[in-house]
Amino acid sequence: MRSWQASVWLCLVLASNAWAEIGVVTLVDGGARLLRGATWYKLATGARVDDADIVEVSDRGQVQLEFATGTIVNLVGPGQLYLGPAPAKGGPPVATLAAGWLKAVAKAPGLRIRMPPFETLVPEGIVVARADGALAAVFLESKTAKLVELAPNGSDGASREAKAGDYWTKTVGAAFTTAQSPPKAFVGAMPRHFVDALPTLAAKTKGKPPLVADRDITYAEAAPWLVGRDRIAFEKRFASRLGDPAFRRSAEPDLSRHPSWDRIVHPEKYAPNDGPSPKDKPASKDKPAG
Repeated sequence: MRSWQASVWLCLVLASNAWAEIGVVTLVDGGARLLRGATWYKLATGARVDDADIVEVSDRGQVQLEFATGTIVNLVGPGQLYLGPAPAKGGPPVATLAAGWLKAVAKAPGLRIRMPPFETLVPEGIVVARADGALAAVFLESKTAKLVELAPNGSDGASREAKAGDYWTKTVGAAFTTAQSPPKAFVGAMPRHFVDALPTLAAKTKGKPPLVADRDITYAEAAPWLVGRDRIAFEKRFASRLGDPAFRRSAEPDLSRHPSWDRIVHPEKYAPNDGPSPKDKPASKDKPAG
Protein backbone atom coordinates (compact mmCIF):
# COMPACT_ATOMS: atom_id res chain seq x y z
CA MET A 1 0.00 0.00 0.00
CA ARG A 2 1.34 3.44 -0.94
CA SER A 3 2.20 5.53 2.10
CA TRP A 4 -0.30 8.26 1.21
CA GLN A 5 -3.05 5.64 0.92
CA ALA A 6 -2.08 4.29 4.34
CA SER A 7 -2.28 7.84 5.75
CA VAL A 8 -5.75 8.32 4.28
CA TRP A 9 -6.84 5.00 5.77
CA LEU A 10 -5.66 6.17 9.19
CA CYS A 11 -7.61 9.42 8.76
CA LEU A 12 -10.74 7.40 7.97
CA VAL A 13 -10.31 5.42 11.19
CA LEU A 14 -9.83 8.59 13.24
CA ALA A 15 -12.78 10.31 11.55
CA SER A 16 -15.05 7.41 12.49
CA ASN A 17 -14.79 8.21 16.21
CA ALA A 18 -18.12 9.39 17.64
CA TRP A 19 -18.57 12.89 18.97
CA ALA A 20 -20.65 13.81 21.99
CA GLU A 21 -24.37 14.39 21.55
CA ILE A 22 -25.26 17.91 22.63
CA GLY A 23 -28.83 18.59 21.50
CA VAL A 24 -31.80 17.87 19.26
CA VAL A 25 -33.30 19.39 16.11
CA THR A 26 -36.82 20.48 17.03
CA LEU A 27 -37.85 22.30 13.85
CA VAL A 28 -36.91 22.05 10.18
CA ASP A 29 -38.61 24.33 7.66
CA GLY A 30 -37.21 24.33 4.12
CA GLY A 31 -34.05 22.68 2.87
CA ALA A 32 -31.52 21.75 5.51
CA ARG A 33 -28.65 19.31 5.91
CA LEU A 34 -25.99 18.35 8.43
CA LEU A 35 -22.29 17.68 7.96
CA ARG A 36 -20.85 15.06 10.29
CA GLY A 37 -17.25 14.11 9.71
CA ALA A 38 -16.90 14.60 5.96
CA THR A 39 -20.38 13.41 4.95
CA TRP A 40 -23.56 15.41 4.33
CA TYR A 41 -26.79 14.01 5.82
CA LYS A 42 -30.39 15.00 5.28
CA LEU A 43 -31.75 16.80 8.33
CA ALA A 44 -35.12 16.02 9.89
CA THR A 45 -36.94 17.00 13.07
CA GLY A 46 -35.84 14.81 15.96
CA ALA A 47 -32.28 14.32 14.71
CA ARG A 48 -29.62 14.55 17.40
CA VAL A 49 -26.68 16.90 16.91
CA ASP A 50 -23.14 16.33 18.08
CA ASP A 51 -20.35 18.77 18.80
CA ALA A 52 -18.39 19.40 15.58
CA ASP A 53 -21.53 19.07 13.42
CA ILE A 54 -22.24 21.73 10.81
CA VAL A 55 -25.88 22.65 10.17
CA GLU A 56 -26.68 24.29 6.84
CA VAL A 57 -30.05 25.77 5.89
CA SER A 58 -31.21 27.04 2.51
CA ASP A 59 -32.51 30.49 1.63
CA ARG A 60 -35.62 31.35 3.66
CA GLY A 61 -35.45 28.05 5.51
CA GLN A 62 -34.99 27.65 9.25
CA VAL A 63 -33.71 25.08 11.72
CA GLN A 64 -34.20 25.18 15.48
CA LEU A 65 -31.79 23.39 17.81
CA GLU A 66 -32.34 22.84 21.53
CA PHE A 67 -29.24 22.05 23.55
CA ALA A 68 -29.14 19.71 26.51
CA THR A 69 -28.35 22.79 28.62
CA GLY A 70 -31.74 24.33 27.75
CA THR A 71 -30.31 26.92 25.33
CA ILE A 72 -32.33 27.34 22.11
CA VAL A 73 -30.98 28.60 18.77
CA ASN A 74 -32.91 29.28 15.58
CA LEU A 75 -30.91 29.54 12.34
CA VAL A 76 -32.40 31.19 9.24
CA GLY A 77 -30.79 30.79 5.85
CA PRO A 78 -29.01 30.92 3.75
CA GLY A 79 -26.81 30.08 6.70
CA GLN A 80 -24.28 27.75 8.27
CA LEU A 81 -23.70 26.99 11.94
CA TYR A 82 -20.73 25.02 13.27
CA LEU A 83 -21.33 23.40 16.67
CA GLY A 84 -17.92 23.17 18.17
CA PRO A 85 -15.30 22.64 19.24
CA ALA A 86 -16.54 20.84 22.34
CA PRO A 87 -16.53 23.17 25.37
CA ALA A 88 -14.55 22.51 28.50
CA LYS A 89 -16.41 20.56 31.16
CA GLY A 90 -19.19 22.76 32.45
CA GLY A 91 -18.50 25.47 29.87
CA PRO A 92 -21.03 27.00 27.47
CA PRO A 93 -21.66 25.46 24.04
CA VAL A 94 -19.86 27.15 21.15
CA ALA A 95 -21.72 28.02 17.95
CA THR A 96 -19.80 29.50 15.00
CA LEU A 97 -22.16 31.44 12.74
CA ALA A 98 -20.49 31.44 9.33
CA ALA A 99 -23.49 32.93 7.54
CA GLY A 100 -27.16 33.72 8.13
CA TRP A 101 -29.39 34.93 10.94
CA LEU A 102 -29.43 33.46 14.43
CA LYS A 103 -31.69 34.04 17.41
CA ALA A 104 -30.63 32.44 20.68
CA VAL A 105 -32.22 32.09 24.09
CA ALA A 106 -29.26 31.30 26.32
CA LYS A 107 -29.59 29.40 29.57
CA ALA A 108 -26.77 28.86 32.06
CA PRO A 109 -23.93 28.11 31.45
CA GLY A 110 -24.68 30.29 28.42
CA LEU A 111 -23.67 30.33 24.76
CA ARG A 112 -20.61 31.52 22.83
CA ILE A 113 -21.51 32.81 19.36
CA ARG A 114 -18.48 33.16 17.08
CA MET A 115 -18.43 35.19 13.89
CA PRO A 116 -15.33 36.20 11.88
CA PRO A 117 -14.83 39.64 13.50
CA PHE A 118 -15.79 38.87 17.10
CA GLU A 119 -17.28 36.47 19.62
CA THR A 120 -20.32 37.10 21.82
CA LEU A 121 -20.57 35.37 25.20
CA VAL A 122 -24.12 35.37 26.54
CA PRO A 123 -24.32 33.90 30.08
CA GLU A 124 -28.12 34.16 30.02
CA GLY A 125 -30.46 36.18 27.86
CA ILE A 126 -31.74 36.65 24.32
CA VAL A 127 -29.60 37.74 21.38
CA VAL A 128 -30.07 38.15 17.63
CA ALA A 129 -26.98 37.84 15.43
CA ARG A 130 -26.27 38.18 11.73
CA ALA A 131 -23.19 37.11 9.77
CA ASP A 132 -22.85 38.35 6.20
CA GLY A 133 -19.36 37.88 4.77
CA ALA A 134 -16.89 40.04 6.69
CA LEU A 135 -19.72 41.88 8.49
CA ALA A 136 -21.20 40.73 11.79
CA ALA A 137 -23.88 42.32 13.94
CA VAL A 138 -25.60 41.50 17.24
CA PHE A 139 -28.64 42.91 19.02
CA LEU A 140 -28.89 42.06 22.69
CA GLU A 141 -32.58 41.75 23.46
CA SER A 142 -32.17 41.05 27.18
CA LYS A 143 -29.61 40.65 29.96
CA THR A 144 -25.91 41.34 29.34
CA ALA A 145 -23.15 39.93 27.15
CA LYS A 146 -19.43 40.21 26.54
CA LEU A 147 -18.07 40.93 23.06
CA VAL A 148 -14.53 39.80 22.33
CA GLU A 149 -12.61 40.88 19.23
CA LEU A 150 -10.89 38.13 17.28
CA ALA A 151 -7.40 38.82 15.98
CA PRO A 152 -6.44 37.69 12.44
CA ASN A 153 -4.58 34.71 13.95
CA GLY A 154 -7.73 33.67 15.83
CA SER A 155 -6.59 34.74 19.30
CA ASP A 156 -8.82 36.79 21.62
CA GLY A 157 -8.44 40.53 21.59
CA ALA A 158 -10.05 43.36 23.55
CA SER A 159 -13.47 42.77 25.14
CA ARG A 160 -16.49 45.01 25.62
CA GLU A 161 -19.61 44.77 27.76
CA ALA A 162 -23.03 44.95 26.12
CA LYS A 163 -26.33 45.57 27.87
CA ALA A 164 -29.96 44.92 26.97
CA GLY A 165 -31.05 46.97 23.95
CA ASP A 166 -27.53 47.46 22.58
CA TYR A 167 -26.72 46.94 18.92
CA TRP A 168 -23.13 46.19 17.95
CA THR A 169 -21.59 45.68 14.53
CA LYS A 170 -18.10 45.11 13.21
CA THR A 171 -16.36 44.30 9.94
CA VAL A 172 -13.14 42.30 9.83
CA GLY A 173 -10.27 44.76 10.13
CA ALA A 174 -12.46 47.67 11.28
CA ALA A 175 -13.52 49.04 14.66
CA PHE A 176 -16.75 48.28 16.52
CA THR A 177 -19.73 50.58 16.09
CA THR A 178 -22.58 50.59 18.57
CA ALA A 179 -26.01 52.10 19.13
CA GLN A 180 -28.59 51.94 21.90
CA SER A 181 -31.09 50.27 19.55
CA PRO A 182 -30.87 48.38 16.25
CA PRO A 183 -31.23 50.44 13.05
CA LYS A 184 -34.32 50.17 10.84
CA ALA A 185 -32.33 48.35 8.15
CA PHE A 186 -31.40 45.58 10.60
CA VAL A 187 -34.95 45.24 11.94
CA GLY A 188 -36.43 45.32 8.44
CA ALA A 189 -34.16 42.52 7.21
CA MET A 190 -34.55 40.41 10.35
CA PRO A 191 -36.69 37.24 10.00
CA ARG A 192 -40.23 38.11 11.07
CA HIS A 193 -40.59 35.30 13.58
CA PHE A 194 -37.59 36.67 15.51
CA VAL A 195 -39.96 39.31 16.88
CA ASP A 196 -41.70 36.58 18.87
CA ALA A 197 -40.34 34.34 21.61
CA LEU A 198 -38.78 31.09 20.40
CA PRO A 199 -40.99 28.13 21.32
CA THR A 200 -39.65 25.29 23.46
CA LEU A 201 -40.32 22.14 21.41
CA ALA A 202 -37.92 19.51 22.78
CA ALA A 203 -40.53 17.84 25.01
CA LYS A 204 -42.88 17.51 22.03
CA THR A 205 -40.23 16.10 19.69
CA LYS A 206 -40.69 12.35 19.70
CA GLY A 207 -38.52 9.68 18.13
CA LYS A 208 -34.97 9.71 16.88
CA PRO A 209 -34.91 9.41 13.09
CA PRO A 210 -31.70 7.95 11.67
CA LEU A 211 -29.51 10.28 9.68
CA VAL A 212 -29.71 9.48 5.97
CA ALA A 213 -26.41 9.99 4.17
CA ASP A 214 -26.50 12.15 1.06
CA ARG A 215 -22.92 12.48 -0.20
CA ASP A 216 -19.40 13.38 0.88
CA ILE A 217 -18.21 16.97 1.05
CA THR A 218 -16.50 18.46 -2.00
CA TYR A 219 -13.31 20.49 -1.80
CA ALA A 220 -15.19 23.67 -2.79
CA GLU A 221 -17.50 23.16 0.19
CA ALA A 222 -14.62 22.31 2.53
CA ALA A 223 -12.35 25.21 1.52
CA PRO A 224 -14.07 27.97 3.58
CA TRP A 225 -13.62 25.87 6.74
CA LEU A 226 -9.92 25.34 6.05
CA VAL A 227 -9.13 28.94 7.00
CA GLY A 228 -9.64 30.81 10.23
CA ARG A 229 -9.65 29.84 13.87
CA ASP A 230 -10.51 26.14 13.46
CA ARG A 231 -8.51 25.46 10.28
CA ILE A 232 -6.22 22.84 11.89
CA ALA A 233 -9.18 20.82 13.19
CA PHE A 234 -10.84 20.89 9.78
CA GLU A 235 -7.60 20.00 8.01
CA LYS A 236 -7.44 16.84 10.12
CA ARG A 237 -11.16 16.20 9.74
CA PHE A 238 -11.28 16.41 5.94
CA ALA A 239 -7.98 14.61 5.33
CA SER A 240 -9.92 11.39 4.79
CA ARG A 241 -11.35 12.91 1.59
CA LEU A 242 -7.89 12.88 0.00
CA GLY A 243 -8.61 9.28 -0.92
CA ASP A 244 -11.11 10.58 -3.49
CA PRO A 245 -9.34 11.48 -6.78
CA ALA A 246 -11.68 14.39 -7.58
CA PHE A 247 -11.24 15.92 -4.11
CA ARG A 248 -7.48 15.43 -4.27
CA ARG A 249 -7.20 17.10 -7.70
CA SER A 250 -9.20 20.11 -6.48
CA ALA A 251 -7.08 20.42 -3.34
CA GLU A 252 -3.75 20.10 -5.16
CA PRO A 253 -3.31 23.84 -5.96
CA ASP A 254 -3.79 24.72 -2.27
CA LEU A 255 -1.57 22.06 -0.70
CA SER A 256 1.07 24.65 0.18
CA ARG A 257 -1.44 26.00 2.73
CA HIS A 258 -2.04 22.52 4.18
CA PRO A 259 1.36 20.98 4.98
CA SER A 260 -0.14 17.88 6.60
CA TRP A 261 -2.08 17.16 3.41
CA ASP A 262 1.00 17.71 1.27
CA ARG A 263 2.78 15.03 3.30
CA ILE A 264 -0.11 12.63 2.63
CA VAL A 265 -0.37 13.32 -1.11
CA HIS A 266 3.36 13.71 -1.79
CA PRO A 267 5.16 11.52 0.79
CA GLU A 268 8.14 11.21 -1.56
CA LYS A 269 8.99 14.86 -0.83
CA TYR A 270 9.42 14.03 2.84
CA ALA A 271 10.82 10.50 2.66
CA PRO A 272 14.04 10.05 4.65
CA ASN A 273 17.21 9.24 2.71
CA ASP A 274 17.99 5.56 2.34
CA GLY A 275 21.52 6.24 3.51
CA PRO A 276 24.40 8.67 3.18
CA SER A 277 25.45 9.61 -0.32
CA PRO A 278 28.89 8.42 -1.50
CA LYS A 279 30.46 11.80 -0.83
CA ASP A 280 29.15 11.67 2.74
CA LYS A 281 30.60 8.21 3.47
CA PRO A 282 33.54 8.30 5.89
CA ALA A 283 36.93 7.50 4.36
CA SER A 284 38.23 3.98 4.96
CA LYS A 285 40.75 3.65 7.76
CA ASP A 286 42.22 0.43 6.36
CA LYS A 287 45.93 0.65 5.53
CA PRO A 288 46.88 -0.10 1.95
CA ALA A 289 48.39 -3.60 1.39
CA GLY A 290 52.11 -4.05 0.94
